[in-house]
Amino acid sequence: MIRKAMHVGAPVSLLALLLALLPCLSAQADDTLPATPPANAQFAADGSVGEVHDGQYLNLSIPQDRWTVQTSAAAEQQLTWPVFIREVLAANLDYAAARYNVDMAAADAAAAKLLPNPTLSLSGDRDLTFHDKHATGTDGNPALLRQVESRSIGVDQTIEWYGKRKWRIKVADQTLRAAAATLDDFLRNLKLDAAAAYADALAAQGIVDQLRAAAAFLDTLNQAQQTRYTAGDIGRPDLLQTQVERQEFLNDLARAEDDAEAARYALSTYLGRNRGQTSFIVAGDLKQQPRDYNLAGMIGESLKKRPDLIALRHCRDAAQSGVELAKASRIPDLDVGLTYGYNGGVALNHPVDPTPGFHQLTLGLSLPLPLFDHGQYSIRKALAADDQAQVQLAAAELHAEVDIRTAYFQYKSAQKRVASFETGILKDADDLLEARRYGYQRGANTLLDLIDAQRSDNQIRQDYDQAQSELAKSMIQLERVTGFEQGIRF
Repeated sequence: MIRKAMHVGAPVSLLALLLALLPCLSAQADDTLPATPPANAQFAADGSVGEVHDGQYLNLSIPQDRWTVQTSAAAEQQLTWPVFIREVLAANLDYAAARYNVDMAAADAAAAKLLPNPTLSLSGDRDLTFHDKHATGTDGNPALLRQVESRSIGVDQTIEWYGKRKWRIKVADQTLRAAAATLDDFLRNLKLDAAAAYADALAAQGIVDQLRAAAAFLDTLNQAQQTRYTAGDIGRPDLLQTQVERQEFLNDLARAEDDAEAARYALSTYLGRNRGQTSFIVAGDLKQQPRDYNLAGMIGESLKKRPDLIALRHCRDAAQSGVELAKASRIPDLDVGLTYGYNGGVALNHPVDPTPGFHQLTLGLSLPLPLFDHGQYSIRKALAADDQAQVQLAAAELHAEVDIRTAYFQYKSAQKRVASFETGILKDADDLLEARRYGYQRGANTLLDLIDAQRSDNQIRQDYDQAQSELAKSMIQLERVTGFEQGIRF
């Protein structure tokens, strides 16, 4: 009995002992945690730390306590095209960052109008050798040997040569206009990139909807097949064939849902921080209204009005003004200075140089002599920049014209492809599927005929959605290369 009691009580005692030792073990575990490696530590292949590597700069990578990091907040709602594009324009972080380029260019333009600041100068001197020393003066009396000590205050002003300020202001103004046009082009491309991503999301969602409808039909068919199999109307191979096809459709649906989710996450990059985690549903219609374009007129207007070409023209004008500025800078600036000074007097019985105190006004002019550097290389550099800007503009105009022609023919091709679906293929596929379903219900068609018709209809529907997406994207590309609003709506 005693042995049995000890046997029963042993686990209880062991458990109590473990509970008592748990805080100690926990504290010991905390004490044995590896400390943060020093800045001069080197990690070996096994994870150990060696005091070999001089990592003095590692301290610079330590996060600062004053930094704050804001996490994303999930958003759950239906996302429509007007809501999406409005949020892109209002909350896109890339656009918010790009706007500062214009602010900086505006500050440079304002600074270019300012005149050079005057320089205030104060000076004074002290006789350190004879300041407090005396000697016998010319009259036989003690004389202070201190020499003349002077104090002065002056103002210097740089006077720019005529033309420098004028051309500097012009360069800064043209640079500001180029920055504004660049921002306009950035915003335009941002909207078009967002529209293309929205078209991809809509196309992916359309595929999901189509596969869900097919999966729902196969669920109904599977239930009907099980009923017929139980009744003995069909054999087990037909039932297994239905189940296999249903499972394959479900696999296709799962992949399509993953693709749709990835497309929705791609939309998040165009939205604000609170869209970093998304669970919204994309709503809209990929179908776009057909449009007719005059290719020749479209090219001419595009070359005039495209924001990126406007920005390059402003850059060209700024480079031309830069040449004039470099020429004006050949003549050096004139520095004019006016100084008032007072020279303290020396004792009249000074044995060497008795001098009375006096006031002094000094006017000074200084002008650098352009003996070696007279702006010859600055002019050469400005001329090269002007030639480069001209060539860059010509190349951009050539690429723009080629891109417009290419986008135009891609749009016409996509338009024909969509029309081919809408004028016959879609209706024929739907009619074939309905005929196969009707025939299978009455025993006129086999299960394979029905499944092939379902797969063919799904593929044609997916190809149609893809064609609609390509048509929308071709319109987006046409707007991108022409700079004209195409009225794309989803």
